[in-house]
Amino acid sequence: MIPESPSTFRALLESDHVTARTRAVMAARAKPVSGAPRALSAEGLERLRALLDGVLPQGDLFGDARIDLAERIDARLAGPGDGWRFAILPPDAIAYEQALATLDAAGRDSFGAGLPALDAAARDRLIARLAEGTISGLLDGAQMQRWFSDLRADAVQEFMAHPAVQGAFGISAVATGGDREIQGFEEIGADRRERWEAGL
Repeated sequence: MIPESPSTFRALLESDHVTARTRAVMAARAKPVSGAPRALSAEGLERLRALLDGVLPQGDLFGDARIDLAERIDARLAGPGDGWRFAILPPDAIAYEQALATLDAAGRDSFGAGLPALDAAARDRLIARLAEGTISGLLDGAQMQRWFSDLRADAVQEFMAHPAVQGAFGISAVATGGDREIQGFEEIGADRRERWEAGL
């Protein structure tokens, strides 16, 4: 089940406070990414999905609904990227594949199961070891730590870009003005909202 934006956020998107271009971008972001893996192997995508359940849990915000962050990250990895990466890491798609294989092997060694089959407690212990830099394999401990930093940044970026998340948090940054005029924001103080933000 895919989460939907609250009705107040959908109304904001349809208002004259949002440009048609922004509205189209947000509509595209709301759609699930479909199809076969683009940059990762099928196993890598399955491992990433299992890992992200522990790195960025969504249950408190959406209940049983989920944004498939793994598919969104995979789609980004298949694109041109921003040209930035840690010098000690291979190119992004390779780093992801190798890091996920390393974690899967660590799960088998420590808990007798690969990453997708681990229960939440074992997965969380593996994540703690990843953060400490004590897991190595195809990538060494320092590389795994740097990759984990990239993963968290990628996950948060994809999560916060989704209109259901922006709506749930009452983020109205998309409302810079309509197609005819830039309306912007006048209320800039802490805890101050524009009149048209009242429902968010």
